[in-house]
Amino acid sequence: MASQPRTSTVSSKSSKATLKPHFIPQSPFDDTDADAILTSSDGVDFRVYRVILSLLSPIFKDLFRLPQPPGSPQVPSIHMAENAVTLDRVLRFCYPGAELNPQPTLDQLRQILEICLLKYDMQSMIPTAKKYVTAFATTNPIAVFAIACCHEWKDIASVSARNSLQLPIRSFDSRTVIKELEFIPASHYDRLLRYHATCSAVCVAATQTLEWLDSTQQTWFTCRNPKCIPTQSFRCIADREVCYARNWFVSYMKEVRKTLKVRPAARVDDPALMVDALIGMVKCSTCRGDGFEELQWFATISLASRIATVLEKVKLDLPF
Repeated sequence: MASQPRTSTVSSKSSKATLKPHFIPQSPFDDTDADAILTSSDGVDFRVYRVILSLLSPIFKDLFRLPQPPGSPQVPSIHMAENAVTLDRVLRFCYPGAELNPQPTLDQLRQILEICLLKYDMQSMIPTAKKYVTAFATTNPIAVFAIACCHEWKDIASVSARNSLQLPIRSFDSRTVIKELEFIPASHYDRLLRYHATCSAVCVAATQTLEWLDSTQQTWFTCRNPKCIPTQSFRCIADREVCYARNWFVSYMKEVRKTLKVRPAARVDDPALMVDALIGMVKCSTCRGDGFEELQWFATISLASRIATVLEKVKLDLPF
């Protein structure tokens, strides 16, 4: 059960003033049999067992070994720099039998990891920490990349960098603030930008040639309607010859290229990219028969697979 605040009020002749809420630790940090107390910066006592925290952290192990001054209470108390709310989150993250509820935000998680891993050296919590952080890798990849760099987690940094390819990384909205970037060197973020730029370049190159395409039987190549004008040539591997694509297909490829330049991992089967192509396609009595189905297949299977292949070959260069 998560800790609940208790509110007290005092009255005066003219009005009632509300006192600042006082944090009350809940189970398991209210155990009267515990053999140590952690006192938060705002004066709240959390009852814990020394053996548990000693196994989790060599820092706590050393703290509990310090001799107590004469006349000290039988249960030693350690004064912590964290306030009660923060200390409660930290303990619930690492303490067996405690539940971290509600789930922390990414900013709260960053703070928890900084305290557990960097301040108190709880190395055994790294697998759990990675699990929590990875849950944000899709929705907030840049922030997760920054957190991964702080802890030198190359696997998490690589996954989040790959997910960031779905974003226009060089054109953040002015309202976008990624606090986690404040905690890593600019060189780390520069490496992410370079990775993004390289991915953009290889994706754009993949749309400028179809030498990787193993078939030239698509409508945009085979149409013989004199009113359906071919405007661009592509060299294809299937026949090792130059094939001329119809204008509507070329317009689709241009839209894809423009999108991948900004967001290298964007979905190439996005219907929004096909609008101009479909308008041109339906004007041709030959192409409109099978053209839409073939374009969908090409985008979803063939082109998407090619983009995934070229992206897989680009590696994120990190100094750790």
